[in-house]
Amino acid sequence: MNNLRAAILCLFVLTGCQSVETTPLAQPASTALGLFDPTKDLLISNFDSKPDVDDLHAIAALSTVLRSAPFDEIQYVAVAGAYGTQGGEYIEAPVLFELAFGDAWLDAHNHRDATIAALADRVIQTLDAGGEVWVQDAGQSDVSSDTVKQVAARRPDLETKSTYHVIQHSDWNESVTDPDKLQTLKQLADYRRIPDGNAVGNGSPGFVSEDASLWPAILTHPDFGPVWTEAKTIADTRNPDAAYVNPAVAKGGLDFSDTAEVAFILGFNEMLGVEAFIATFFDDSGGAETVQP
Repeated sequence: MNNLRAAILCLFVLTGCQSVETTPLAQPASTALGLFDPTKDLLISNFDSKPDVDDLHAIAALSTVLRSAPFDEIQYVAVAGAYGTQGGEYIEAPVLFELAFGDAWLDAHNHRDATIAALADRVIQTLDAGGEVWVQDAGQSDVSSDTVKQVAARRPDLETKSTYHVIQHSDWNESVTDPDKLQTLKQLADYRRIPDGNAVGNGSPGFVSEDASLWPAILTHPDFGPVWTEAKTIADTRNPDAAYVNPAVAKGGLDFSDTAEVAFILGFNEMLGVEAFIATFFDDSGGAETVQP
């Protein structure tokens, strides 16, 4: 297959899945992997994990993508505790982050100032080398704002408005981002809203399903299974008592809706639903499919 559209079409035919008609989201001219240049760009993935358990599934989904060709050469850093002004309890999951990302993650919940400083260092290093930064805000944008603000203060010579790209998909996430920080972010960065990842048919992949029968193929995978098992265990344990009870998880299903932002960045935005994600990134031989965006 020479593109992801063809690959997904074939997967739907082979698996018997039915596609949902969508209006593809227009994107700027793509680089090697969608909008992302793996030779010089940096991916920052910010997870709030407060109070919804969907981030736990999204962490596992991102790990699956980053371990699969052609995305396994991407430079990235994940961030835990990147929340805003919302209430509810924060869900700590250090074992999950270690299983998913090794040592390529930062803890903004317990070490916020150090995390912002480390992110600013990585951003400056990337921009100095001629790369761009792509931010998956799988939650609120407070950390993204503080990061680019520190970059601008330390290196006012750097152009961040066209090189520090922040992708957000949720009205609710915006509503519980500190308003001043959101305004600062929009002034200093390329802030983009994309269709909500909780629905199919709006230009988003819609990575949410109440179908519990999808789990066996995920949990038994020799490479990805342990990460998903940890994510499912924590989500199933914490969801009943969370300030927001995730309905898909409550019915035994999956919700990694924040992965829509990664799909937008990396060029598989036309993938439709959880079933297509599983068919693409998991196979019967126990290895990841080679995805060709």
